[in-house]
Amino acid sequence: MKPEIENRYRSDFLVLLDEEYGYRKWFWFPSLGKDDLEKWWSCLETVDPYFMTPEPLPGELYQVEDDDEYDLYVQLDKEGNHYFAHIHCDDNSVLIRPDKTKLFHKGYEKS
Repeated sequence: MKPEIENRYRSDFLVLLDEEYGYRKWFWFPSLGKDDLEKWWSCLETVDPYFMTPEPLPGELYQVEDDDEYDLYVQLDKEGNHYFAHIHCDDNSVLIRPDKTKLFHKGYEKS
């Protein structure tokens, strides 16, 4: 694991982000607190700005180069304090709290 990421995951909360369009995984360190992140996500009209790449999301993103690196974080976070997100289209993008509660954005469309 890259040192800058290893140091961050020990002190900051993060979102394990799965990007469907590019079939990539990311470590997303939001520039918002947990409550503000949930409010921001819930108010999103659409996830279209993040369809091609999630890099415009607020905060810092590190693309995971190796699935083992992603899996290692999950193993190290024994208390399960991380969020998870899947991003693609308005009908399947979701933010999931550590307690597994799914949060849908305002523009979420059920298919």
